[in-house]
Amino acid sequence: MYTFYVPRSQINEDIATVVGQEHHHLRNVLRLRLGDNIRIIDGEGTVITATITEIGPELTETKIVELEYFKCSTPSIILFQGLPKHDKMELILQKTTELGVNQIIPIITERSFQKPSKNRLDRWQRIILSATKQCGQPWLPKLSEIQILQDCINTIQTFDLPLILWEKEIEQHIQSVLRNKHETKSIALIIGPEGGFTETEVNAAIEMGCIPVKTGSTILRTETAAIAGVAMAAYEFKL
Repeated sequence: MYTFYVPRSQINEDIATVVGQEHHHLRNVLRLRLGDNIRIIDGEGTVITATITEIGPELTETKIVELEYFKCSTPSIILFQGLPKHDKMELILQKTTELGVNQIIPIITERSFQKPSKNRLDRWQRIILSATKQCGQPWLPKLSEIQILQDCINTIQTFDLPLILWEKEIEQHIQSVLRNKHETKSIALIIGPEGGFTETEVNAAIEMGCIPVKTGSTILRTETAAIAGVAMAAYEFKL
């Protein structure tokens, strides 16, 4: 059964209306027909089974057959990702979405690459949506506005467990830190871009309460570190 994203504003009692790119995909790419059943998510925990009742030039109307709500998993995982090259960011967005990340915040650091354009940000949002539908997630991860690292650090104390992955950390492994914090409700993972963080940046984060952690004995690429960090957090908390 194919999955489509329909915002809650387009779901009314027993009718869900598919518009925009989702309607185009349903009508012109998949060529679904009247009577076909589809799966709908609103990105906020609602999963719907619906039957197509009308396919028009601008929209598809469906009748809701079954509706189920799923609570957002805890702890929430928030990824602060230093901006890498565009293709690497796309991989990070796709794979961490599949693994269950709740929010992704691109950050500008001393070694970050160029700030992405509006078109690139729109593409990133489409990648997250596609990954969410593909892996059957009922919740759509939030792609936040780009922040500079210092602003990110200033808000880090709002998270129960803020972790900064650093290749020079030699004592604390991310796995052991996660296993000692099973009562946490939110995990912040801060990942550097290609070239990593400077020592000044790491020290500033530590001063604000971040815990420096390593992922193993090898130095990981930025995209590998992000995927590994989210995977370890999801595994330890059985998300």
